[in-house]
Amino acid sequence: MNIRALLPGLCQGTLLLIASLHVAGMPALADEAKDQAIARLAASHDPEIPIAIGRAVIKQAGLKAIRAMLADRGRNSGFGPDWKPSAPDWQAAEGQLTKLVDGLIAVRLDDAAWFRDGLGGAAANVLNAEEADEIATHFATEGGGEQRVVVDLLLIGETVLANYTFTDRLDYRLKGAEREIAHLQEVWWAREPFRVRDFSRYPDVVRFAGENPGIKYTRMLAIQGIEVITNRIDSIAAEAARTVQAGNIEPYVEAYRRRRTAQAK
Repeated sequence: MNIRALLPGLCQGTLLLIASLHVAGMPALADEAKDQAIARLAASHDPEIPIAIGRAVIKQAGLKAIRAMLADRGRNSGFGPDWKPSAPDWQAAEGQLTKLVDGLIAVRLDDAAWFRDGLGGAAANVLNAEEADEIATHFATEGGGEQRVVVDLLLIGETVLANYTFTDRLDYRLKGAEREIAHLQEVWWAREPFRVRDFSRYPDVVRFAGENPGIKYTRMLAIQGIEVITNRIDSIAAEAARTVQAGNIEPYVEAYRRRRTAQAK
């Protein structure tokens, strides 16, 4: 069966418009039609899971960098075993530097524009306007919408999560990142990952899973789409480490030194 026959009338008109633009020699307008279809497709995906994973990974990267820097500073200053995470001045320094990490996450990660732009750019490299329009329209249907949830959760979300869990860059027990871990778990379970979804009454869902452009698109998500997400998270995590290393901890170090001297008298 021709898949175009299954598309709603509005989509049929869009596809005819795209074809006519090419025939008429109007590449600029045809490119605009593709851009619009790609934008619809990218906007259909859920950024909350990748962003929640990113928050936890970046926060933990920042915390590890902060604690390594404070430990080195204490060791170089000869502070001894009392200079540790439970020390009040250590905690004050860590709290101040953690605010820098939180600010970086808010500015560089929380706005989902990077997610939509990245997926859109990757999709534009493998799909034409008709294919992008077809998938975006499919994801807007009842069955397609449920299939999109599964794709976002199991294909994208689980892969990204495994990438950081199995490389020890995401530790569910790390102190200081409890808020981010709790948010990640809330977002994850809200998508009902173990709910049984019956797709047998949606022929278009089966078709998407077994034919192009569905196969081509999911393959792209599993490779280039994952790269878009992990590259963004890794870049911000590295930036977080650089940011905290440039932070000023001397007031807290000096406060500890004075307290230590006073206690020794």
